[in-house]
Amino acid sequence: MTATRFGRVAVVGAASQIGSALMARLTAQGVDAYRVGRGQAEPGAPLVHVFDARLGCFDPALDAVDAVITLAPLPTIAVVMQMARSLGARQVIAFGSTGRYSKRGSTSAIERDFATQQEQGERLLASQCEAAGMAWTLFRPTMVYGANADLNVAFIRTMVLRFGFFPVPIGAGGLRQPVHVDDLAAACVAALDNPRTFAQAYDLGGGEVLPFPDLVRRVFEAEGKRPRLLPIPRRLYYALLALASRWLHADFVRKEMIDRMFEDLVVSNQPASDDFGYRPRAFEPLRAESR
Repeated sequence: MTATRFGRVAVVGAASQIGSALMARLTAQGVDAYRVGRGQAEPGAPLVHVFDARLGCFDPALDAVDAVITLAPLPTIAVVMQMARSLGARQVIAFGSTGRYSKRGSTSAIERDFATQQEQGERLLASQCEAAGMAWTLFRPTMVYGANADLNVAFIRTMVLRFGFFPVPIGAGGLRQPVHVDDLAAACVAALDNPRTFAQAYDLGGGEVLPFPDLVRRVFEAEGKRPRLLPIPRRLYYALLALASRWLHADFVRKEMIDRMFEDLVVSNQPASDDFGYRPRAFEPLRAESR
């Protein structure tokens, strides 16, 4: 991965789970990285530039940047593009989701709407960048982990620590490819000012593919616990997980998520490897106290 010539980058959503790793990597490359968010940070926290979409300006003021990297949900891309134009950015890097594929045919209207919004956001990113003469790069990660703020590995860890076991639907052996936040941050840096990534969308998975039960076992082992997986019939699992989600304040858990435990959710990293040397790590969940 070569160092970028871009010296100034605005990071939208720097407080997100990828944000800390990205800010650290940009700084290490000698890039001036500016945090852009929806509100001012707490006293003593890093400075955040807040964008006023009505006036088209930032508070505190932010001068021109070479690129905008947005970690915000893709449906917000219209506002991000307004920011990018006001800053004279030459490239926009955005994050979507491989959920645009896996949720397209879901029985849940919420999930189908998610997939539709992802597709619309991708089209808007490409069309508005091309109209403004900006380069664009899109990343679609698989199961993101590493900041203890995700809805997959972190949720499994919570279940493991609270109950000491994890129920798995009988026969649920779908393959998973968890990707670490720092590998996604590295991808952003590698794509900056890299013509091979312009007008390209990349699916980004981790460096290891493993069945869902093995992923759960790895989380147990990271916490220093003997894996205790409890096989349960799928229909009973629906009811039990609904109860557990209430205790854990996890309203995001739906029947469709359980059904996907039986599906393979993996992608090819080869295009990203060919274009910008993407080499993600194997699945390495860290113990909660070590974060």
